[in-house]
Amino acid sequence: MNKIGSSGSGIAGGVVVLAIIIVLIFYGPLLLNKLGVSVVPLSTSLNHTSALGVISISAPSTVSPSSTFGATFLIANNLNGKSASNIYFCLDNLGLMKIVSSPETSTPNPNGNALTSGRCISIPSLASGDILSEGFTLSAPPAAEYGNIQYSQNIGYYLNFSYVSTATQQFEFVSQSASSSGNYPPPISQASSVTAGPVIISTSSSQPVIYGEDIELGLSLNNFGIGTPLGNTEIHILFNSSIINISAASSLGFTFNSFPNGTAELSKSVTISSSGASLELPVSLSPGEYSKLISSSIPYIQSNMHFSVSYSYEQEGYFPIGLYIEPYSP
Repeated sequence: MNKIGSSGSGIAGGVVVLAIIIVLIFYGPLLLNKLGVSVVPLSTSLNHTSALGVISISAPSTVSPSSTFGATFLIANNLNGKSASNIYFCLDNLGLMKIVSSPETSTPNPNGNALTSGRCISIPSLASGDILSEGFTLSAPPAAEYGNIQYSQNIGYYLNFSYVSTATQQFEFVSQSASSSGNYPPPISQASSVTAGPVIISTSSSQPVIYGEDIELGLSLNNFGIGTPLGNTEIHILFNSSIINISAASSLGFTFNSFPNGTAELSKSVTISSSGASLELPVSLSPGEYSKLISSSIPYIQSNMHFSVSYSYEQEGYFPIGLYIEPYSP
């Protein structure tokens, strides 16, 4: 009986430990935020809300006084994203450490965080799916500089870049007779297809659109990444102006441009706040297309609208470096 009771106690204890682990996994970041401790990743996982990221950091966890050591970073662009440009990778918050050498010395990016003691390297561009290795050589201070006591420094890095996120929304306008025939389902909400990136373009509309009705297209921009958009973002909307009509674009602050192939472009500068940015666009068929749905036997007309948002973005992380106390044993 005692053995059975001990086993049951052990199982109960294991369940409690497992429950604590699960709570820490799912609620640990929230608890740290409540305590005023910010959660900053060592490296980035390139999921659908990521553009560029530092996917690997190779650096010693502890170094000896007066030594030099290397830190190598793998910078990757999401395979499901777009090409990145104007990239700056910066080390900062060095504490007592110093940068001895880097691939190249660049003036700090004027946007984003101002460097205090670090250095930036400039990367002109990185195509989607590409991985780039960048290495720094750093030096540790002599023991006298830190009093030969236990010392550890979280060296920070900043990744600053320009990026584009895109989305596509298809519209389907059906004739009144085709709709009445029962061959078309009732209107439902249609979501857009999007590319990877921290700034997500979300569009929604109720479709198909019955002849004689207009549609309100909901457009939202939100930051779902681990960093911060810098400055204003530029949104561009491409569509076939001979099919689709957006009459209120100018009143919403959009600039209109047309091209010889019949494509039209709307553009506007917007600011993504902590709550994001959103607007409504009234979309309708052009008069000529409306007439086709009456006089012809065409049951429906389809057309795509393409969205892109260009922005600068910055995200950060860190890696800890500790110092041995003399005398030490490597």
